[in-house]
This record gives sequence, C-alpha cells and structure tokens, in this order.
Amino acid sequence: MSTDDYPRLCGGTFFTLVLQALRQRMKAREHYAGDSDGLSDSEVMVGLIKVINLDYVDPGKEKLKTIVNNYKRCETSTSAYLPFGDDQVVTAFDTAVRTEYQTALNGMIGFVNDFLDMSEAVHKDVNLVRALIDLIQQDQSIKANDEFYTEPNGEKKKKAALGDLKKVCLPAFLLGIWHYIVINRKDNSIGQKTYEAWCPSNGRAQRKYTAHMGEGILNGLTTYTIDARETVATEIVDEPTEDKESDTVNSDTPPVTQQMVNNNPTFFNINISGGNNSFYHHVDKLTINNGGKQDE
Repeated sequence: MSTDDYPRLCGGTFFTLVLQALRQRMKAREHYAGDSDGLSDSEVMVGLIKVINLDYVDPGKEKLKTIVNNYKRCETSTSAYLPFGDDQVVTAFDTAVRTEYQTALNGMIGFVNDFLDMSEAVHKDVNLVRALIDLIQQDQSIKANDEFYTEPNGEKKKKAALGDLKKVCLPAFLLGIWHYIVINRKDNSIGQKTYEAWCPSNGRAQRKYTAHMGEGILNGLTTYTIDARETVATEIVDEPTEDKESDTVNSDTPPVTQQMVNNNPTFFNINISGGNNSFYHHVDKLTINNGGKQDE
C-alpha cells in the first residue's frame, strides 16, 4: 500500500470517524421493543445530508441501509438516494458556506446536537477532531495550503495550521471538513484502502473500527459548541435627500416623507422618482406624508 493510497480523506472515511463519536446507543432489548435511538448509520447519514440540503426527503432506513453501508466502505460515491453527485445540490451548498455561512453552520450545529457525544467523561468529540486532523495531515494528496472553513465566523484554516489548534468549535470544524469533502472529494472510492485498514474484515460479522487515528497528538485540545442563530429582522427607515435643483424648479411641491418598516429579513429595492411619483417594490409598511391639506 503506497503513501499515495493511504490514508485518504473522503466521504466514507469521514463518516467512519463520525460514527465513533455518536451518543450512547440503546440496549438491544429496547430495540426489540420497537423503540429507536435514531443513531443507525442510515439516520446519521441523513443528518449529514441535511447539512447539505435541508429539504432532503428521507427515503427510509430500509432503502438506505445497503447504500449507506457501501458508501461507508468507500465502495460507491453516490446513488439515486445520495445527493453527492447532484451538481445543483453541491453548488448550492458551496454557495451557502461561502456567502451564507451562518445558515450552513446552523445545519451542522443541529447535527452535532442530535447525534454526537459532547460529554466530558469520554471526550468522543475531542477524539473525533484529533482523528480528522491526523487523517488530513497524513493525507499527502491534500496540499499544505489547502483551506478548510473551520472557524465559527466563517474564516478558513490551511492544512498546515490545523496542527496548532488548541480550542475548536466542533460544528464549525466538522462543517469545514464536510464541505471540503463534498466539493473536492467526489470520488469516494479513493478511501477504500483506508477503510479496509481501519475496519478489517471479520467474516460475516459487523466490521469494527480498530485504528488509532489521532492518538498521541494535540494534547490539551478542547472543543465547544454554540447555539444556532437566526437572521435578525431589521427595520429600515429611508428619507429622501434634498434636491436643491428640484426645490428651485418645483418650489410649490410639498416635501415627501417615506417611512418603511420591514420585519422580513429579505432585502428589497425602493426607487423614488420626482416629487409626487413613487414606486415601491416589496414594502411591508409604507407611510406617506404629503403635507398640506387634503383635497375637499
């Protein structure tokens, strides 16, 4: 196995490491009773997909089970139920991370809250970050100047700087790595040898992760999470500037005052032309004071 083939960061290897950081699962008899802990591989995958596309429709665990297992093993890259090959979905996710970062981060905050163990007893969250940094550092196909959106304010960190991290915002870090994979590692099969080394075949029994990625590095590393933030509604008040030339020509025209209150965070345009001719586009509340008396 050459250094070019192992280890490699891709969707399957990322997913494998994430599964090691899940909250404690239910006991077997609770499953037999018909309960679900929501932590099956398929449900975790759906959670990650919804970070990419919030409107993704879950086709159900039965349809996804084999597909997700093959993806985890790096045997496949996509399918009819996995959106990683849909250029429109991928482009929309990339745009959100680059231009609407808080929206994208909110999705990963939700994933962390729903699936991952943030307890201080075992430190699964810290171990996950260490393992991912170790994988990225060992992956020689990732250049030292390659960047990841790992900061909670949307800033990027170069691969070379990841080894210096001391305190990590877990949702932001995972979002940056997941974004890098979705955009730059569309061929999931590149991680197949890595998965085989991490999770060796065990006959017909379920494969178990036996690797030790991240152990012995970044001593003292801590992680934290943050709450999702909504876009704050804004109030916009716009008053026209004085037009001396217009006042000279139309000295009898009373001034016009416009007050606009917009409780919707969506941007709108307003165009004003002339003293009495106004055109408004998408205004929730408009008050016009023409001054003077109304016509009888």
